[in-house]
Amino acid sequence: MKCCKSFSFLFLIILVTLSCEDERVSNPVSAEEVSNLLDSYSSQSLHQQQMLREFYEMRDFAPAWNEKSHRESLLEEIAQAEEEGLFPEDYHYEQIRSLIEKNNSPVELELLLTDAFFEYAHDLYYGKTDPAQLNDIWGVKRKTLDFPQQLQSALKKGQVQNVLAAMKPSHKVYAGLKNALSTYRERMKNEESHVEIPQGETLEPGKKDPRVAVIAQRLKQLGMLEKNYSSTDSIYDEDLQKAIRAFQKEKGLATDEILGNSTIKQLNMDDESRYWQIMANLERWRWYPRDLGAHYVLINIPNYKLVVVKNNKIMRSHNVIAGDVAHHTPIFSDSIQYIVINPQWNIPASIRDNEIIPQIEKNPNYLQSKNMFVTDAKGNRIDPGSVNWAKGEGKNYRIVQGPGASNSLGHLKIIYPNQYSIYLHDTPAKAIFDQNIRAESHGCVRVEEVIKLAAYLLKNQKEWNVKKIEEVIASGKTRQVEVTQPVKVHHFYWTAWEEEGKIVFINDIYELDTAIIAALKKD
Repeated sequence: MKCCKSFSFLFLIILVTLSCEDERVSNPVSAEEVSNLLDSYSSQSLHQQQMLREFYEMRDFAPAWNEKSHRESLLEEIAQAEEEGLFPEDYHYEQIRSLIEKNNSPVELELLLTDAFFEYAHDLYYGKTDPAQLNDIWGVKRKTLDFPQQLQSALKKGQVQNVLAAMKPSHKVYAGLKNALSTYRERMKNEESHVEIPQGETLEPGKKDPRVAVIAQRLKQLGMLEKNYSSTDSIYDEDLQKAIRAFQKEKGLATDEILGNSTIKQLNMDDESRYWQIMANLERWRWYPRDLGAHYVLINIPNYKLVVVKNNKIMRSHNVIAGDVAHHTPIFSDSIQYIVINPQWNIPASIRDNEIIPQIEKNPNYLQSKNMFVTDAKGNRIDPGSVNWAKGEGKNYRIVQGPGASNSLGHLKIIYPNQYSIYLHDTPAKAIFDQNIRAESHGCVRVEEVIKLAAYLLKNQKEWNVKKIEEVIASGKTRQVEVTQPVKVHHFYWTAWEEEGKIVFINDIYELDTAIIAALKKD
């Protein structure tokens, strides 16, 4: 694991070094020296060789860093890399500092500074890791950035720091995570050690368990329990249950007061673990688009929340139900196009084969009881009695659920066409919204009070409001309504953020943090 370095110490070294430097490169580097060294440098010494060659060919190999102010600006930015959840040593920091101190090898310093800019700029703008390799489904598109041109412009205008700053995410969640990272970096230095709570059998209220004293000690450390417990206490009593319930609610766990391994895992998370959780979430925000749009729907999958943002102001907030652990809601962005009132549900093949057909085999009246019917590929209705379900003939047909109160999509769906066939929709199973854990769909996002959300999306179309939508629902007729105002939708995933000065951590429902943290430590 890479150890954390003190920003203040690094920055002090830079100031001392640069104050002694004067205008430094007394013998300016020549284009010929740059070209020759670039040809001889190995790929292990430089991170971005192809980019370097493109940049220097653009300049006819003229050196870029002869001016002291440019060198100072870049080194100051690299020294602060850990504030962004990155590490100065990944950008030739020590080697560059050594060359400056010794005042030698100016051509080597030239190439290392350029390579450091490109590598740092890349990691700030795209992230240090590849999201497509760390997520089962990744569909977020990003604008590409021409880093050689960015550096050329930065040097010409003397704005190296400004150009790098513009590459960082500007969203308030990212800014809050940076504050949280600083807090946990300091907390790690003074963290009290705690005995790790062993995994074991599920502990239910009122039962005895030798781990009770350790559990109580940990909750007291976290400021969630006032009562003192002795080392011999073993009953999972009401005071401990109350503390566990509060802890479970805060972390996005099932608030059942039952101590299972998921709750134990969260209790065992120390400050260093939380530090790396913040690092993982900073990395995620570097993956996301810098411009989310002026008007957008933003869903945080593991928090089961949807907000509508317009001109940086939250207009609406809704609870949602996300995909379960076997059917992840994908991470992607798109634009809302239309709303369907009283929709039919074209049941996906996987649900047809694994869930519906087994029910038909048990109960021949199942389809009728669920308002479902069978069609061929052209949409012609087929008598379900003519299909030999037991022999697999059902896989040759489509199963559709008609509109109505029992329809799994509820009364309406909000569509933003995408390759994953994912959308927002209503649900007849509204009791799930009362649960703390709401990962129960097949991937689509069910929205609480979705009719109000639909009315909001149609508010610029005078004929549409909640009353009008309810009238169409009552008619039972299927109707498609175009959404004329431009609204983007973003399915994102993050498990830590700062809220009203408090750092919030929630359960990583798809266990995606682990892969990111491992990749960051490896890199």
